[in-house]
Amino acid sequence: MRVRGSCMASRCSSNQEFQVTSRTGSPLAVIWKRWPGFNEDRNMDHEFFGVDIAAKLGAEDTALLLAAAFLLNFMFFEMS
Repeated sequence: MRVRGSCMASRCSSNQEFQVTSRTGSPLAVIWKRWPGFNEDRNMDHEFFGVDIAAKLGAEDTALLLAAAFLLNFMFFEMS
């Protein structure tokens, strides 16, 4: 699998999508991050991650994509 996303991933006030494709280039999944916006009552460091997976993937590939979502969060969006 190949994961491709924006080369300028920013932490604040942005939504990000990472396209997951097979070696042949067919789409398999989308890993996304949504920022809900700033609110005085909440900590502005809350983000929502999700993985939209094609139905044809097995349990091992699904687990791999979930691990990739955690890794992307750590690599690009954790600043502390």
